[in-house]
Amino acid sequence: DLKLALRNLITSTHTYISTYVDCKTPSIVEKTDGDPNNSGKIILYWSGLSIASTWDGGTSWNREHVWPKSNSWFYESGAGSDLHHLRPADPDVNSSHNNNPYGEVPGENPNVDTASINGKVMTDCELANSVFEPAENKKGDTARIIFYLLTRYSEADAYLDNDDSNGELSQVVVGELDLLLQWNIQDPVDASEIRRNDAVQEIQGNRNPFIDNSDYANII
Repeated sequence: DLKLALRNLITSTHTYISTYVDCKTPSIVEKTDGDPNNSGKIILYWSGLSIASTWDGGTSWNREHVWPKSNSWFYESGAGSDLHHLRPADPDVNSSHNNNPYGEVPGENPNVDTASINGKVMTDCELANSVFEPAENKKGDTARIIFYLLTRYSEADAYLDNDDSNGELSQVVVGELDLLLQWNIQDPVDASEIRRNDAVQEIQGNRNPFIDNSDYANII
């Protein structure tokens, strides 16, 4: 009941349907992902680098689907261009993520670096055995974006295994749901998420309720 109530709320208040072009438009991306300390720059999602917001065809940054498009129901509209979902990211880090599910990589050996144009900076992300582990400070953010998508879009219902006869939580193609719930607790909502939630609401009308109250995920 809570999930459906939230779905109704964030659907009815979703008054502007953003486009894939919006997600590369500097004036919009600066509002959602701008560097608060540097005008004209944006913060890249996985790496945290601050770079110019100018769109250069995806050479220095591109549009990252936090839920990989190839493992989904959407294309470049709807969920595929929802500003709560799309994040600017370094192209090499985006390629490393690809459509690999989220998970925990054994040990602590960051091995994902940025593109040469962004300095080949080593991030805190890890990739091993087709599993992608985000940086610690992006794990909760990632989980809450996926919770938003599972709630906002009824098409996502097909990606949940609702058979809990074995007592285990369901699995989504992007990763284990119980791990995402753990990340939601482990990496609490921070000021940048709140600021971004406010900015997206100004543009498209609705909010990510799991940023406003992360406990909703555990209750559902």
